[in-house]
Amino acid sequence: MKVRFLDLSLNLKQQNNIIKPLKKIMKHGIFVMGPEVRQFEKKISKFCNRDYCVSVGSGTDALYLALKSLNLKKNDEVITSSLSWIATANAIHLNNLKPVFADIDDDLNISPQSIQRLITNKTKAILTVNYTGKISKLDQLEKICKKNNLFLLEDCAQSFGSKKKSQISGSNGILSTFSFNPMKVFGGLGEGGAILTNNINLNKKLQILRYNGTKNREFLLQPSLNCRLDTIQASFLLERFKNVKKIIRKRNQNAKLYNEYLKEIVVTPKIEKNETHSFYTYTILCKNRDKLRKYLSSKNIETQIQHPILMPLQKPYKKFKSDIFNAKKVVKKILCLPINEKLNKKEITYVAKSIKEFYER
Repeated sequence: MKVRFLDLSLNLKQQNNIIKPLKKIMKHGIFVMGPEVRQFEKKISKFCNRDYCVSVGSGTDALYLALKSLNLKKNDEVITSSLSWIATANAIHLNNLKPVFADIDDDLNISPQSIQRLITNKTKAILTVNYTGKISKLDQLEKICKKNNLFLLEDCAQSFGSKKKSQISGSNGILSTFSFNPMKVFGGLGEGGAILTNNINLNKKLQILRYNGTKNREFLLQPSLNCRLDTIQASFLLERFKNVKKIIRKRNQNAKLYNEYLKEIVVTPKIEKNETHSFYTYTILCKNRDKLRKYLSSKNIETQIQHPILMPLQKPYKKFKSDIFNAKKVVKKILCLPINEKLNKKEITYVAKSIKEFYER
């Protein structure tokens, strides 16, 4: 049996469902920022309990423009998690700001205690990352930001549809950002992203920043980049949105099966009460990680190691402040198992059985 980590192919029904909207786009001919883009923005802002949504060309665009819109000064510090994809740190650095890397807790998200150790008079913002799809400790982060007069930004690239009590991913902080890369739980046919806020002035500014910093295409207000969303991507995402809740439910069902089979063998993700986890990845912590991965590969089971190099250990960022004692230990144990919604119970059982076999040898 072969178990794929991710299968992005579309079946015939899915292909047919997107043909009609594509024909409509080809008829009206507005291939960038067409009417479907605005429809998509309204749907996402409503889903995430936000007043405004500004769609952009990628999740990296979203992070970059969100930080740019805050008018922070050169060398101001932004504290973020040490465990994320490099786009998070790049967005800070490319805005002429200093990334400061906090440690992580056992849930793989940023540690509020670590943040408090890193705050200085230069700290202006906290950029939290909902890693693997699990929402961060936002209540604690909001208190820290309020006490220290800091901006809170929520990187939701991995957590579309996740919930914690009354909080839904994307509804928190002054700004929140999404990625709609094809690998995401809610992904497009290519790159796409969005920035959400309740601040009308930031909304207006972001609409300018995403179009080279211009108003009405001609009047330059602030130099920026072209970060608009293609109409075709918006159209596909509108179609895919119809099934996103179903996709998340299936991933949670898969995760519960894994947890049942593996809870006595490896450290499994904890699903708390009143929490919906989108499970962008199903990430275990395990001993002899590399040997286990090689063994699973011999069984035709695909796995991934998500972000094996901590951001502060990447060459360009080694010079910046960090507090990563726990992260350095944890990253050596991380292994991501197949969790996508196309998996069936037989395949999940096979993966779990193979892991058990490895540790019983």
